[in-house]
Amino acid sequence: MPTIYQTGQKIDHYEIIRLLGQGGASHVYLAQDRRALQAVVLKFPADDVIGGAAIFARYKREAEIGKRLNHPFIQRHVNRGEERSADYLVLEYLRGRTLRAVMREHAPALLPTAEVIRILLQVCEALAYAHEQGVIHRDMKPENILLLDTGEIKLLDFGIALFLEKEHRLAWRRSPYFSSPVGTPDYMAPERLQGGRGDARADIYAVGVVLYELLCGRTPFEEHEGFVLITQQLSHDPPGILERNSTLPPALATVVMRAIRRDPERRYTSMREMLHDLGHLDDVTVVDYVPAPPKLGGRYRQAIRTALIVLIACLGIVAFGLLAQFAHHIVH
Repeated sequence: MPTIYQTGQKIDHYEIIRLLGQGGASHVYLAQDRRALQAVVLKFPADDVIGGAAIFARYKREAEIGKRLNHPFIQRHVNRGEERSADYLVLEYLRGRTLRAVMREHAPALLPTAEVIRILLQVCEALAYAHEQGVIHRDMKPENILLLDTGEIKLLDFGIALFLEKEHRLAWRRSPYFSSPVGTPDYMAPERLQGGRGDARADIYAVGVVLYELLCGRTPFEEHEGFVLITQQLSHDPPGILERNSTLPPALATVVMRAIRRDPERRYTSMREMLHDLGHLDDVTVVDYVPAPPKLGGRYRQAIRTALIVLIACLGIVAFGLLAQFAHHIVH
């Protein structure tokens, strides 16, 4: 049975207030830091999880990443603790709503375009900073963007993030967890769907998909699911956003479609470059979007076989709860 901490229970210098959420990968609690006299979030790996050693490795990696990142638009990692040899993370406690929750509140209407741009400028700024610190997020989606009452955003959940440095890439290849094709398929770049670790351009793709969804109410391949979704992402460029919302400024459409090109070489080369264009639409050279021809032939069939493996892996991860996401629980 998994360890469940009770209200009032003390762990190091933290006192449990209540359970915020639990699943196959993590248990997340609201707690009081008795030294700093402030509320914090404690995130524990589930001690009965399958592949526990790899999950503990993920926590160690997440703690290392948290130490490196210090930005006003990124949830702060306060500490990494140890209770009876069980690692846990101490995170900044935040009040707000996830972007997904805000989107649902407005549905079927879309958020105003100016508000979308304001939010995404902050997202791009935070990710540009993370990339410059050698970190890629790898799980950007509306659930991992928190909107505070102040109007600022916080990026959440660097649980499957990776370092870009060579020594960390070697460690990633040796780790069964970090080499798994984990993530949310709708927002995963094609190169990651084929089992690659991805680089900054994979985050650019994911942010582009979030922007696409905010501006037209759906992700590029939302009509597809499962294996068909993945094969479409691998073989086709996304449908042009102006086909789904013709009222958008052409410059904004150009930014979106450049971010979500199937071929990473045709995307923005850096998040900082995308941030500049999104913040200076008057300077963007409008380009008519022409999808690349569908990918066919032997290499395509190999990609499809890889996609099937990815899908099976993702389904297995979901089945065992290894990708439980708790970012949204911290706001309740």
